[in-house]
Amino acid sequence: MTRTWPEDWEARKQGDSCFFCTDLSDRSFYSGRTSEALLERHAIARGHVAVVFRGRHVADLGDLTAEELANYWHDVQHVGRAVSRAFAPCHMNYLLMGNLAPHLHVHVVPRYLDDSAPGMPLPWAPSPVPEDVFERQFTQLRDLSRAPDRQFLLHQPAPMVATHEDIDSR
Repeated sequence: MTRTWPEDWEARKQGDSCFFCTDLSDRSFYSGRTSEALLERHAIARGHVAVVFRGRHVADLGDLTAEELANYWHDVQHVGRAVSRAFAPCHMNYLLMGNLAPHLHVHVVPRYLDDSAPGMPLPWAPSPVPEDVFERQFTQLRDLSRAPDRQFLLHQPAPMVATHEDIDSR
């Protein structure tokens, strides 16, 4: 057998030099019960965010307690609702992989009627988000994520003023 995973993979899974174990609150648009929500600066779609488990290093969903699991999925759902409200996608993908950074996080990826892979996962080809677009999206997501969950259920999506060109033109 030829090893294909990085030589330091086992150490990464244990949390050695884990970026996500640092304090992410200054980069987060939402601090949930057990997580921080980060708008991706290199996104695969407009509004792509990551919901990162906070409090301790956890590489696998199966390592959460029942209470942590319930609270984490509550946070993921809350962030997904904020993303839906901000960007009005036709569908949402929730990706839990950990193949590059083995710290529990879910990518919340909005899908659009004009995206490149209808009915399939988007290619993992992140593009940098221009700073002005990032700031506008971050502010809107921060403001929307402060709303109680019940407000998301009562209102129709209010799409962001930005267009697909904000990410597609890069």
